[in-house]
Amino acid sequence: MTCREFLARYTDFRDGLITTPRDVRRFARHLTSCAACQRYDAALRHGVGALQGTTGHEANDDFRRRLERRLATERARAGRPHIPARPALAGALLVAVALSVVAWEGARRRPVDARAPSLPPVPFPKPVAQAGLPFVSFQDPRTGIASGNPYPYGTAFVEPASARR
Repeated sequence: MTCREFLARYTDFRDGLITTPRDVRRFARHLTSCAACQRYDAALRHGVGALQGTTGHEANDDFRRRLERRLATERARAGRPHIPARPALAGALLVAVALSVVAWEGARRRPVDARAPSLPPVPFPKPVAQAGLPFVSFQDPRTGIASGNPYPYGTAFVEPASARR
């Protein structure tokens, strides 16, 4: 066990919330071998013992009145938004800063944009949608929209030219 893990889970160990025998042994083993964690354990046990040995203290009436007054003031302050003491001065400063930025940007020398020479015209071939053999499909002229093609999906009805009269 590392000191970081020991310190992170020490409160649970001291309060008896860690009950698995393996974890209890790990904590006990680390506590016996690490001097820094032994000092931490001793200091915390001493402080808790001192607090448990004291009797409860009651605040006097003057302290309670001052506390209630302060809490009321803080509650009232939290209820209203924060308004700057001098809004006119803040606005004037904002305008002055904006004008100085505009003036500074106007006074800066900007490099002239150099334009690249345009390229000479080049003949470009017409685009080809699909290279390779063209796909040709035929539709039977005797079919109508309603009847459709009795031989769908790429079939064609082709009559020889000699059959026409």
